[in-house]
Amino acid sequence: MKSKVLFRIIPLVLLLYACAPGDLRLPQSPALPFLERKSGLIAYLGTDGNLYVSDQAGGKLLALTKDGKLPETETDDFLIYQHPAWSSDGRYLAYAGLSREADTASSELNILDMVSNKTTQIYRSTTEIPYYLFWSPDNANLSFLSTAASGQTQILQNISANGERRIIDTGSPMYWSWAPDGRVMIVHAGDPGTGEPADKTAFLLLDGDVTEIGLDVKPAPFQSPGWSPDGKLILYAVVSAGNDYAIIMAEGDGSNPQEMATFTGKAAFVWSPDSQKFAYIDSDETTDTGALGNLQIVDVVTKEVHTEERNVIAFFWSPDSRSLAYFVPYLDSSSASSEDQSADLLLELNILDEESGESRKILTYKPTSQFADLLPFFDQYHQSMTIWSPDSNNLVVTFVDSEAASGVAVVAASGRLEPRFLAEGLLAVWSWR
Repeated sequence: MKSKVLFRIIPLVLLLYACAPGDLRLPQSPALPFLERKSGLIAYLGTDGNLYVSDQAGGKLLALTKDGKLPETETDDFLIYQHPAWSSDGRYLAYAGLSREADTASSELNILDMVSNKTTQIYRSTTEIPYYLFWSPDNANLSFLSTAASGQTQILQNISANGERRIIDTGSPMYWSWAPDGRVMIVHAGDPGTGEPADKTAFLLLDGDVTEIGLDVKPAPFQSPGWSPDGKLILYAVVSAGNDYAIIMAEGDGSNPQEMATFTGKAAFVWSPDSQKFAYIDSDETTDTGALGNLQIVDVVTKEVHTEERNVIAFFWSPDSRSLAYFVPYLDSSSASSEDQSADLLLELNILDEESGESRKILTYKPTSQFADLLPFFDQYHQSMTIWSPDSNNLVVTFVDSEAASGVAVVAASGRLEPRFLAEGLLAVWSWR
C-alpha cells in the first residue's frame, strides 16, 4: 500500500520543488532518517480513520487505534478518531472519537499514557460532540469545546486528573487561554443566546467553584486572548476611548493595562515561547473567523513594532522563539475544471528569522482540508498544538497530491533538504517535547 502511495506522491513532490526557492536543495539520503537525532513524536490521523504515533523517521510506529471505519456512503456506520492533543510534557496524548451505529451517533474522549501505554476513556456522550482539546500547561486538566444538543452554542468543559468533569462556561464563539499554573483561564466569548460576535473578556477562577471576573472593557474584533508562557502577562484587544482598535498587554491579574499596538480590521496574536515578543496579523477587514493581513512582531520591553510580511493567514512560533513559520494562501485557478469553477487552496510555507528579519520560502503545496480548516483559528490552536519539532529544526505538514492522495511530510526549517514523506495522513501534530 505504501509503495503505491509513494508513486502517487511524485507529482506533488515536483510541484513542491518547482515552487521552492532557487537555492540548492539536497536530496535526502535514505540513511538520514535513521541517523539524524530524533526530537519528540508526531501524532497523525491516518486516512483509514485511525490514529498513529511515530518519530520523524517513521520509526517507533504505534497504531493507537485499529477499529477505525470510514463510511462509504452517507448512511453507513462509521468510527473516526480525530483531534489529537499532546500534554506539554509529552507524556499524554488526548484524542476524540466520533461514531455512528444503527443510526445512533456518539462521541468519546480518550487519553493515552505514553509511559504505561494505557488508554483511558474519560468521556462519552450521545448528545455532545467534542471538537477542540486543550491541555492545561501543568498537564493536570484537559479542557475541551463541545457542541450543545441544540447546536446553538459551544460548551467549555474541563476534566481533571482525577476524572472530575464540569462545565466551565458557554458561549458562541468561545476562546480561552490557560494560566501556566492551570488554576485560571482568560476567556473571550460571545452571548450564547444571540450568537453575536464575542462580547466579553473575563477571568475564570477554577479553584473550587468556577468564579468569573469580567474585565471592564469593550472587546475589539479579535479571537483568542493569550497568556504569556511565563505566566506574567496577558494579551487581549479593546476598543479604545478614541474608537481605535488596540492590543492590550496587562499583568496576569489584569492590572496595569498598556496599549502595545493598534490595528484596523481584526487582529490575531500569539506570544513567543520565551514571552519576550508577540506576533500578530493585522487584517484590513473584520471577518467572522480568521484574519488575513500584515504579519507584525512586537517587542514587549521596547514596544517596537516591526512589519514583516503581507497577506499572511496563520503563523507558528518555533520552540526556541527564533523563527516564525507563516503561511500565505493562494488560489490555484488552473485546478478549476469547466464543470467545477472552484479553485484549489495552495499554501506557501515561509520561515522568518526573527533576529535578521529575513524570510525564506520553503514550499508551496495543497493542504489537507483538516489542516486548512484550523488556519482561521490558528491563534487558539497555536496554544494547544504545534507543527514544529521540539528542537526547532523541522516541521510537519499534511498535503494532498495531484491524484487526491493525502500524506504527511517532514520539512527541514532550513529549506536545504527536500521534504520527506512520512505516511498517509490527514492531520499531524508534533509533541511539545
